[in-house]
Parts: sequence; C-alpha cells; structure tokens
Amino acid sequence: MGDTCCGAESMGAISALITSELPGAFVHSIQIGTTEDEDLNAGFFGVALDHVAQACKQIKSIPLLADGFNAIGFSQGGQFLRAYVETCDDGPRVHNLITYGSQHMGIADAPNCADKDDAQCSLMRRLLRNGAYLPWIQQRVVQAQYFKDPRNYAGYLAQSLFLAKINNEVAASRNTAYRDAVAALNRLVLIKFADEATVVPAETSWFGYYDEDLNIVEMVQQQLYIEDWIGIRSLNENGRLDRLVQKGVHVRLVFLCCTELKLVAMQMNIDEDFFVNEIIPKYLANAITTAENVLVDQSE
Repeated sequence: MGDTCCGAESMGAISALITSELPGAFVHSIQIGTTEDEDLNAGFFGVALDHVAQACKQIKSIPLLADGFNAIGFSQGGQFLRAYVETCDDGPRVHNLITYGSQHMGIADAPNCADKDDAQCSLMRRLLRNGAYLPWIQQRVVQAQYFKDPRNYAGYLAQSLFLAKINNEVAASRNTAYRDAVAALNRLVLIKFADEATVVPAETSWFGYYDEDLNIVEMVQQQLYIEDWIGIRSLNENGRLDRLVQKGVHVRLVFLCCTELKLVAMQMNIDEDFFVNEIIPKYLANAITTAENVLVDQSE
C-alpha cells in the first residue's frame, strides 16, 4: 500500500539489498498491471483475489521459479502471498513464507496514511469509513476486503470478498485445500512491528485480533487456530511457525542513499541489521529444490 514493485525508491531497494547479500540469487518482485502507476493504484483499488490470480499467472510464467521459491510479503503483500499459497493450485510451491506487518486477521480501522498528501490513500480511508461492507466499496477498495468489524462479525462473513475466504471463516464454503497448502509450507514467519501504529490491532500480524469487547484474543485462542482452518496450528505444533518482533513502526520505504547496492538508510521500518542477519540467512537463503536462491518479494 503506497509502494511499487520495482522502483529503486521502493521495493527495488529491497531486491537490491537481498541480491547484495545473496550473490547470484534470482529476485522477482510482483507487479500488478503493466506499469508502476497501475501497480501503485492496485495497492488501493481493485479486487484482491483478482490481483492474486494475476500474481499466480505471472509466477507460473517464470521458469526460474518452477521448482519453488521462498517468498516475502510486506504489509498487505503478506496476506496476498498467503492467498497465492492457498489458491494457486498448479503454481510453483512456496517453501518459506515471511510476512512483515501483515494483516492476517484483518483490520479494525482504516490504515493510516504515511504521507498525508497521498490522494489515493486518503480516498481509500474515506471510502472504508463510509461503509466497508457496502458491495460497491467491497468490489473496489482493497482494504475493505480485509476490514473486520469486531462488532459486526456476521456482516464481515457475509460481505468480505477476500479475508473471510482465505481464512476459511465461512463454514459453508470452508476449503480444506487452503489448510493443506499452508500446512505444507516449510516455515511460516510472522513479523510484527514493536511500535505498530498504522495497522489496528498490531496483533493481526501474529493472527491475533479483537473480540466484540475489543479485547485482544491471541492466535492460539482463535477458533481459526483451534480448529486449524488454515493449517497454522499444524505448522506451530510441528515447530514450523516463527513469530518475530522487529523494532520500529509499520513498513514504509523512504529511499535515502545506497552504496554498492547496500542500503545505507531505510525507513520502512525495515531494520537492516535484523533483515540481513536474521531474515536473509535463515529464511531466504535456502530454496531447497534449485541451485539458486529464489524468492518473490511483494508489497502493494
């Protein structure tokens, strides 16, 4: 949201950092649409599952990804990549899925805009607050499709075009293939920001969320976890789910300077030491079926 796939001032900086640490790695950043402007717009407007279908088609067309890859998604890119794992039946397999500040259990308020002059973000907030479950907003505003009103769960189940589906929350249409696909990951890594202020509640990054009294219900107490609707209980009980905390606020990239493809300063807030020492060697440098280290890096 607010970032583009490939520009040096956006996700391209992350790709450069990864390749500087993993020489010879193939890094692909997903672009929705045919231009960076269309990709930026898609972070706010459109149908999320259509975007995921585009990503599925795109990934399947890349021979270097055919044997599988490690994937990292920033902010809403994390739940979109999880949706890829669940819905792209014949696509290349994800080995490790790393999500940074993602909204896996939804949001209870419109995300704050990092740039107050961002017209697209401001429009999204107005539409979301005017009626997230109105069909014409659901069909147009991406953030409405993972908005979950803690005091109107029935409305969420009835109207959500995205999150209720990929979280298998609608009993009548629950899909065990989604559960099996997530449970087949080698590892799921959930990263929460210590000073999260953009996403409400912050615990959504760890599959926690509000109850109707606005008390936080942790992941292991969620019905989704208890009944293992999407495979995260299986992952956790088999030691393949990691929950990490990174210092700082929500992801937002401001590219300041780079030297020899290494970022000197990055406000995303991606802590470079944490990313380089904890994330890259442990989760991105071990694609198991290819000679190269392969991953998909997405943020919209």
